[in-house]
Amino acid sequence: MTAGVPAVRRVVDPHPGAAAALGDLWIAVTEAGGAVDFVPGADPDEVRALAVETVDAARSGASRMFVLGEETAPLGTVFLVPGTGIAAHRADVQRLMVRPDLQGRGLGTVLLDAAVAHARETGLAMLTLGARGGTPLPAFYAARGFVEYGRLPGGVLLSPEDARDVHLFYLPLG
Repeated sequence: MTAGVPAVRRVVDPHPGAAAALGDLWIAVTEAGGAVDFVPGADPDEVRALAVETVDAARSGASRMFVLGEETAPLGTVFLVPGTGIAAHRADVQRLMVRPDLQGRGLGTVLLDAAVAHARETGLAMLTLGARGGTPLPAFYAARGFVEYGRLPGGVLLSPEDARDVHLFYLPLG
């Protein structure tokens, strides 16, 4: 843990205000250029609707929600979405976000480390994720032990003139 940073905690029963707080964080990260499902100028109602769905998935147990700080005022978040059936041995890392004014201080690593530790504790064999190309994210994940196994060319379309690859990573936990 980084000095002076609150511990990351898993949220099992999200606070009623968690979705609104996640939406605020998500909008701030998006407007700062963060690569989390949207581009700057995205419709805030669309972001907030996905925040509600994301928190509802955590509430139902379909995903695991981790928060740095308070649920209603998060410094950052990350989600694990466990596989099912023949993919039950792995989970997908999604929506790693840190407040823009706190980025560059190691908080993303703190969140990712907490998600990895939880995955190991629960017996998962691997984690997977996709990272938007043309950003520092592929290097961030590679530096933390994730192995790139492929790319989806043009996997995200930021604008008619800007298609980016999605870098596909896995982290063996065994």
